[in-house]
Amino acid sequence: MLGEAAYRSPVRSPVRKPRRFYSASPIRGKQELYCASPVRELRSLCKERGLKSSGMKDEIIERLVYDDEVLHHTDAADRAVEAATLKISSFRRNICIVASIIVAVIFNPFILDRIDHSGSMVTSSNLLGRASRLIKRKLSNVRPIIHVGKQQQHQHRGKVIGSRVTARDLAQAYHSIKKEYSNLALTKNAKWKVLSTHSDGSEVSILKHKTDASCPYVRMTSIMPAAVQEVWDFLSLDNWPKTMPKMDPFYEGLTVLGDYKHKGIEMRLARKTLKRIVAFGKRDFTFVSVSDHPRGDGAWVSGTVSVVTDQIPRKKGYTRAFQDSIAFYEPVTDDLGNPATKLTIVFRIDLNDSSDGGNGGFVPMWMYVKTVGSTGMLSVQNMKKQLILMTAEQQADATCELNWVDRLINSSKCEG
Repeated sequence: MLGEAAYRSPVRSPVRKPRRFYSASPIRGKQELYCASPVRELRSLCKERGLKSSGMKDEIIERLVYDDEVLHHTDAADRAVEAATLKISSFRRNICIVASIIVAVIFNPFILDRIDHSGSMVTSSNLLGRASRLIKRKLSNVRPIIHVGKQQQHQHRGKVIGSRVTARDLAQAYHSIKKEYSNLALTKNAKWKVLSTHSDGSEVSILKHKTDASCPYVRMTSIMPAAVQEVWDFLSLDNWPKTMPKMDPFYEGLTVLGDYKHKGIEMRLARKTLKRIVAFGKRDFTFVSVSDHPRGDGAWVSGTVSVVTDQIPRKKGYTRAFQDSIAFYEPVTDDLGNPATKLTIVFRIDLNDSSDGGNGGFVPMWMYVKTVGSTGMLSVQNMKKQLILMTAEQQADATCELNWVDRLINSSKCEG
């Protein structure tokens, strides 16, 4: 037994100890890999690195290990960053991406335009060059994906209609969206999460659903200080050039493309454009605005749905965005007995072009979800202020229409 142990001990010690030592260092691990590789592969590896390939196997391994040590030390920072990147969560990676966008925009506000219109970028070692490449690599055309069995299909936004727009097609597109809303967002057991509230009772909520987790529903509810007709007119497309800039600071313009009517439903096909959203490009919405039949309880109903048709192609210089909505106008009274409106707007919005032929848009959906509570509440409060101002102006105009005797009695003055 003693002789057997004495015979085995010289063989075990040199094999076990190096293995434990090699596992602690990537360089030692590579050395062990080189030892197990054929000489022919080692010589090919030397030629690829521009090293001398002749000599004994031990010499070749020593040469490769030395080269690995040089590369390891010179690229230590990059390796550490890469290792750390693999460990952070997807949420933190998105923050890093957004930070890179901000850095790029601060140093050069036209960088995104260059990314969009340039097929390649000049290699640069400075911070701006790295940020530019990071944006192009990480924020390329990311499209939402839904799983159907074992296949994956891109989620398309908007309702596709024929190349020749008809009232029937537009009505079908609206009814399709309305049915989706009824089944997913307007049910009693829908699990809404409150994002923002106001002392006046206004509320902004969000609803995520499995059918399209990347595009949640948002609901805004508030009591408006005006009658239903006035609130309806305020949101009418005819008044958008005057009202929308007060509610949406990025609103640029509206073009009405046609009026349609189908079975008592009035529809207007239009294109809305938005200004550049901070670092992101301009947006283009092609949609149909619908005046629907009143609900059973007397509430007025309107809606919008994005449509896709060859008759209205993408606008050059803009990213096609998509939005659909359903709105309810319920007549109520305020604390003083004055007519008011309970306005409920449920909508979905996607600022990225995920359809075929689209150019992405680069806006992370998580950023939209994080900010829609505050931006939605700001829009509601701005709408209230504008309704109050509009009502005051209408009362002033009505007073000025009185004859001179009535103006003397009411002690009113009219300008103009």
